[in-house]
Amino acid sequence: MEYMRFFRDTVMARQSCRKFLNKEIGIEELVEVNRVYDNLERLVPEIKTDIKFTGAEAGKKFGDSVGYNGFSIEAPQYIILMSEVKDFYLENAGYLAQAMTLKLTDLGIAACWLTVNDSDRVKEAADFDSKLEVACVIGIGYRDKDTKEKRLDIVSPSNVTMTKTELQAAPKISLDSLLFDKMYGKAFNKEELYTELEDSLLAVSHAQSFFNRQPYRVIVGDSEIYLVGVPDEMTGENDRHLNYGIAMFNFVAVLGSLRAEAPKWSFDTPTVNLGLPDGVCYVAKCRI
Repeated sequence: MEYMRFFRDTVMARQSCRKFLNKEIGIEELVEVNRVYDNLERLVPEIKTDIKFTGAEAGKKFGDSVGYNGFSIEAPQYIILMSEVKDFYLENAGYLAQAMTLKLTDLGIAACWLTVNDSDRVKEAADFDSKLEVACVIGIGYRDKDTKEKRLDIVSPSNVTMTKTELQAAPKISLDSLLFDKMYGKAFNKEELYTELEDSLLAVSHAQSFFNRQPYRVIVGDSEIYLVGVPDEMTGENDRHLNYGIAMFNFVAVLGSLRAEAPKWSFDTPTVNLGLPDGVCYVAKCRI
């Protein structure tokens, strides 16, 4: 597995793109991205997946099958990741797609994740047939650095506007807000973190999510960390589970680059009481 060794140049620098140049990505770069897809160890290896690269013409036919409340982003090319529908298939897809997204960042190529609203219509627009479900669609291309970025301002799920902004990255969650000590709600002392664990948890805090809502928290135990999902009215069910997978990959990518053997996430039930309140759900655990 190829991990990103300098996460501050990849995870920390990774920004969603709202405006792309009208320039296609070269075949060599796409081969590199496809190599990550082929070689990455999945969260759930037995889940079947497939990947398609498609161009701008397909994107113009997507309509409201992707995007949020009628808003979508046009890109010169798209990655369509499909999956067999099984338990944890969206976490698995998010994990896999994030590996490809960070490889794109490493290659100087921008990306924008698009919410999937209708799998069948996406496949129809891209002119292919598959029994697998479209798990995620990512617009990819070279960032238009001469154009102000567009930002979606969300007041509520039904009140969304698009504006231009000078901001280059939306704020992410701080470690103080992200981490709990052994039980949900108990403040964590960051001074207890050793460097490689702190770096890996920072990668989680900087993981992109649906409009940077970060619908999760991390409970730090003695020998494991536990990812838990928190309520968020803005984030739909599918995006929520994709976001879990994105955060899980960021953690493994960084910690795996600092150790001889990469850690692995498990969806097995925890053996300790995490003190989760109503509305907060356990997602997965990882040995540290």
